[in-house]
Amino acid sequence: MAEADPQNILLVQTAFLGDVVLFTPLIAAARARFPRSRLAFLGAPAGCELLRGLPGLDEVIAYDKRGRESGLAGLRAKARELKERGFDLALSGHRSARTAFLLALAGIPRRIGFGSAAVPWLYHRCVPRRPDRHEIRRNLELLAPFGGPPADFVPRPLLPELPPAGDDLLAPGPRPRVGLCPGSVWPTKRWSAAGFARVADGLRERLGASIYLIGAPDDRPAADEVVAAAREGLIDRVGRTGLRDWVRLIAAMDLIVTNDSAPTHIASALRVPVAVLFGPTTPAQGFAPWGGLSRELEVAGLSCRPCGEHGARRCPEGRLRCMEDLDPARVIEAATALLAEAVA
Repeated sequence: MAEADPQNILLVQTAFLGDVVLFTPLIAAARARFPRSRLAFLGAPAGCELLRGLPGLDEVIAYDKRGRESGLAGLRAKARELKERGFDLALSGHRSARTAFLLALAGIPRRIGFGSAAVPWLYHRCVPRRPDRHEIRRNLELLAPFGGPPADFVPRPLLPELPPAGDDLLAPGPRPRVGLCPGSVWPTKRWSAAGFARVADGLRERLGASIYLIGAPDDRPAADEVVAAAREGLIDRVGRTGLRDWVRLIAAMDLIVTNDSAPTHIASALRVPVAVLFGPTTPAQGFAPWGGLSRELEVAGLSCRPCGEHGARRCPEGRLRCMEDLDPARVIEAATALLAEAVA
């Protein structure tokens, strides 16, 4: 039997930016299912900054779990804050014990999460997180107790509308503009600087492309290695823009080449063609690009892949063949084909 409609809903995803983007179809589905309810999003500060102004959301609530709200005292304070807001339903895409305890301490009377969550007994209802489905489909299962999304709902990742990039972000130069994103939170997911440099040089020589390096401040070391390995001419924007300007920059590109990380899903949401380099992870794990033009590049035939949901901090085999054996020539060909398809 379907649950009664809630009036004040908290949607929770406090993980990385890519996870937040893949959570947005659930936000849109919840708005379509509950058009008169109030919807709030709880996320890390960066996730809230990314979604501020997203159509359908009434509020974003930042939970700085790794900063000023860290630890047990921060958890209790945030739970009190949430309790005061009077939410009657929480849908949690995050599976950590911290998130489950936070929602329970907040006294939210209906809490729905995944059966694979760290402490599933703290949820009133758990839905299966199916390993053979895309993450977007898995997140939409959180609405199953209410009958799921409306029958005519079409899922797609979404971002707030932002002003187009201008002279504040773009340098004079020819099209196509190609953005290279060499960073990742996970070290084993980072393709080599030499590989990115060869792609930059190859696309500039073959297509006369303007090559941008795009990333967050934490990606600065990876970007410095690419700059050192490439020839002159890279337009380096890594760590030199705020998050929303970083999104505007991706939107201005004709193509993104990225590791399996947040720019994959940001580009997909913006309908920018994207070539994604998969190493320790695989597209079958549910984090492939969704919608738009894309290519997934990986080294086939390695029995060690995947080595975890996010890869690993260090290669369990001692040699990162899944990344080291990815030929830059393949990436250049895929990028060239995507750009041709985009203008066809």
